Amino acid sequence: MGDGTTAVTRDAPPRAYDCTIAAAPATFLLVSFRRTPIWKVIARGGTRAGGRRPWLATRLGELVATPDLVAPP
Repeated sequence: MGDGTTAVTRDAPPRAYDCTIAAAPATFLLVSFRRTPIWKVIARGGTRAGGRRPWLATRLGELVATPDLVAPP
């Protein structure tokens, strides 16, 4: 909204999502910022993917923008 607030609404008809990801917040951040390989996390059971197309979860690192980590001068 324009005044700094937000609203969350529920979808009227139930939707089927292609991929859902279940992961701990720290694990999610490490994988999405490319600090830990997703295959290592999957092998250790640190995350699960489900839905109609769970293989899309392997592209998580490509979909999240990594912040620029530039050292100060």
